[in-house]
Amino acid sequence: MPKLAQLLRAAPYTIDVPVFSPFIGLRYSDRSSSEDVVAPPYDVVSDAQRLALEARHPHNSVRLDFPHGKTDPGAYEGVAALVRQWENLNVLLADSVPTFTVYRMTAVLGGRTTTTTGVLGALTLEEPGSGDILPHEQTTPKDKADRLSLLRSARLNTSPIWGLSLSSGLGALCAELTHRAADFAATDEGVLHEAWIVADTAAGQALSATVASAPVVIADGHHRLETALAYQHERSVDDEGAKAILAYLVELAPEELEIRAIHRLIDAPLGVDVLDVLRPFFTLAPTDPATATTVDQLPAKRSLAVVTPAGTWLAAPRPEAFDRSVELDTERLVLALASNPDIAIRYHHDPRTVIDAVHEGSASAGVFVRPVQIDQIRNVAQTRTRMPPKATFFFPKPRTGVVFRPLDVPTRNSFVDH
Repeated sequence: MPKLAQLLRAAPYTIDVPVFSPFIGLRYSDRSSSEDVVAPPYDVVSDAQRLALEARHPHNSVRLDFPHGKTDPGAYEGVAALVRQWENLNVLLADSVPTFTVYRMTAVLGGRTTTTTGVLGALTLEEPGSGDILPHEQTTPKDKADRLSLLRSARLNTSPIWGLSLSSGLGALCAELTHRAADFAATDEGVLHEAWIVADTAAGQALSATVASAPVVIADGHHRLETALAYQHERSVDDEGAKAILAYLVELAPEELEIRAIHRLIDAPLGVDVLDVLRPFFTLAPTDPATATTVDQLPAKRSLAVVTPAGTWLAAPRPEAFDRSVELDTERLVLALASNPDIAIRYHHDPRTVIDAVHEGSASAGVFVRPVQIDQIRNVAQTRTRMPPKATFFFPKPRTGVVFRPLDVPTRNSFVDH
């Protein structure tokens, strides 16, 4: 593979670069049941969906990533025992050598096919912003106790964080490594998920070196990253497994990414009119009642949309109300709503859910925002600043169950055949 050698020479390691390494992973041995054992990442799985996934297959990965009764610390001790049981039954087998996993997601969106290709590996942890692993969003206060309990008890990375590499060439390198039949394939929620095990040393060195050539921006999984750092701080300096996290890295390129908006649900105190709060910051104009397709019209209208029980309004930002550096709808909304500190914000990516919440009275109003653009993410990374919480929703989501990363090297090594 001549391109591998070229990339390896072109991307030497430097100081304080992202360190991305192969690892000995745990994988499902029965590839014929792949569609039955994969699951969405835990943070987008509802309780009802979890029960459906458990019913789909006795070895579905949701049993490891989102165990029943997750508020009970004992649930995570059960995960550790379940992993051992599945290993003893050869449901899970360990790689024979450290590997990367090239992972491709193919989805049909609005009549067009989009493909996201990246690589799963072990990303060495850094304190946010201290090196070249850069968060792009602020985080919300959130109970991380369940993820910490999982690390403490099971010592297993179940679902990956998602990082965007600013390197030039990672996408092409990953694509080059998919020119054979996939080792893993599953269709879930209409998206084809395929994976290729990379055990070749030259290919692995090229992947590591390419990632090391530029910063990595955390796209999804900020809370998991913070939890992994908290766990690392608990451990001794000799705990090598705790120094990294399972990560899915994709080149920051428009053709590789589908970025959707995460919309806002507004909870205002009795007697507070959300439109009155927004009016000093936005020009409000009545429009047609909100539907799920209202969101698609917002970029052309250069507006947000505010959904209330009384109707829907387009909200165009007033230029005089915001500094020129404030470019994102989410930033503008935070500034506008801060004028009333009693207002609370919740988040949801599904427009239909937002509309229903307003009409059913479980929210005072909903606000549809426009999706963040690739160049805006790149600018945030380069300036080492952060967007407000829940600014981006990357689609599709990597599945849990493609590969697990044990923090301790497994003793049963028999899986890799590439």
